[in-house]
Amino acid sequence: MKHAAAIVRRGGVIGYPTETSYGLGADALNIQARERIFLMKGRPSGRQLPLVVYSLDQLATLCVPIPASANLLAERFWPGPLTVVVPLRASLQEVLGGETSIAVRISGLAVARQLPRAVGCSLTATSANESGKPPAQTADEVDQFLGGQLDLILDGGRTSGTQPSTIVDLQGVAPLLLRAGPVDFDEVQHVVNGGAMP
Repeated sequence: MKHAAAIVRRGGVIGYPTETSYGLGADALNIQARERIFLMKGRPSGRQLPLVVYSLDQLATLCVPIPASANLLAERFWPGPLTVVVPLRASLQEVLGGETSIAVRISGLAVARQLPRAVGCSLTATSANESGKPPAQTADEVDQFLGGQLDLILDGGRTSGTQPSTIVDLQGVAPLLLRAGPVDFDEVQHVVNGGAMP
């Protein structure tokens, strides 16, 4: 863990397990590291990458104030496979390519929670695969797909292989489902509505 964190702090990119599949981890605010990830995945640069944090305090370094709905959902579903889209601090928008929002979660897998804590910053959590191909479920698959381009792969065994995290946009009046996943959107609405049925 210390070795992986040191690599990320130096601007490196690692492969690591999450509760759904393996991800590509880099300092979220390191422009060069993010560009490496775009090249590895064959994606256009400048697009938003989902992030993992280890706590709401770390989320507050990216988003202030944290929406009340995000606090409610964090209490119910984090750690776990729910990604929320929240407003990004104005001071970070230029660093993140002009983005005004950020997609973030606290992972349900201990390794993926400990990493951003060890690094001391939010960590990218995009899937470890070339764009359009299935996400890697083992460290060997990460190595086959992208091994020669990564600085380190943390082997956490086979991941669950479940569908990618549910993504919900919390910037509007009501939650907006951007991607269906393991967390049911009806449950999300139920929590945000204070227990009232949507």
